[in-house]
Amino acid sequence: MEDNRLELAHRAKSINSKIISLPRLLILVTVAKFGQDGVSYRELKAGLELGDGVLFTNLRTLAQMGYLDSKKVKLAGEEMTIYCMRKEGVEALFAVKKWLTSWLSGDSNG
Repeated sequence: MEDNRLELAHRAKSINSKIISLPRLLILVTVAKFGQDGVSYRELKAGLELGDGVLFTNLRTLAQMGYLDSKKVKLAGEEMTIYCMRKEGVEALFAVKKWLTSWLSGDSNG
């Protein structure tokens, strides 16, 4: 059992610890579900029920980390910001999912 925990701890070092926060994980999972079409700031705010400060700060951080792209679009005469997942974001999210699954199942191979 001790070996499994040590192995999981070792594997955790390959995960960017800055991604392990509930708002960031929620944002990444949600943006990933929208695929290449992306999701607007307004949709994220309403769907995740995060305040402007928390949402904006975490979106900016995820973009700076290279996990999200943002672009301005005009829809019905109104400018909106759309967020899309980058390849690096998909890979980081997959690594976190794999590690969490291993941790929760007690498997050290994650």
